[in-house]
Amino acid sequence: MSNGIKVIPEGAESKREKEILMQVMTHLRDVKMIKDRTLEEVEPMKQTVLLLKKHGIKMEEDFLVKLENCKTQLIEVSEKALGPVKEAILPLQNQEAGNIKKKLLDFQKKVAEFRIKFQQQCPYNIDQSSIAIIDSSYNLITDFYNQTLEMEEEAKALNNLETLFDIQKSTYKPLKDCKAELQSLKYMWDLVSLIDLQFEAWKSTLWDKIDTENLMQLIKDMQTK
Repeated sequence: MSNGIKVIPEGAESKREKEILMQVMTHLRDVKMIKDRTLEEVEPMKQTVLLLKKHGIKMEEDFLVKLENCKTQLIEVSEKALGPVKEAILPLQNQEAGNIKKKLLDFQKKVAEFRIKFQQQCPYNIDQSSIAIIDSSYNLITDFYNQTLEMEEEAKALNNLETLFDIQKSTYKPLKDCKAELQSLKYMWDLVSLIDLQFEAWKSTLWDKIDTENLMQLIKDMQTK
């Protein structure tokens, strides 16, 4: 960070210019994130050094001076980054922020369409059960789980851009709803599978081997799961 920002893009049209702008914005974000946190740590460290000196602990360096120098350097670097540099790239930042907002709108539409497809195709209802139906339901749940993870990765990338360009962070509640419902669906179909397999196993029991009391207790146990 002490090296500062050496290159500022002249525009934000070409791929290279966009890359440089992203590097600059990332640098600005990093400075902004660590400045206050680091400055807050300086005073406790100075108090620690004073306490050690009070108890006669000898030190090879004057850490009080070193801490003060570090504090001064951090303030200078942060002012250089957050001041003139940010002012210089403000027109490009606003231009690229407009492009990002278009991407956000497109992704919000994509999320809404995914949510509709999710609700239409996910196995919420159970009319009948069989191994084939259970396997098909598990496959659907797995497929939508993978799709949801991919959408979440896109959301994280866009959230990062929102942070870089000072845009209000989006939450994408439909994706959270999908994730929660997938967990519930997995649990539901686990129970369906358990019950279906158990009843299939009972079908092979001979009449004279049937223990009705035991079967009734097993069914009651299933109802409590």
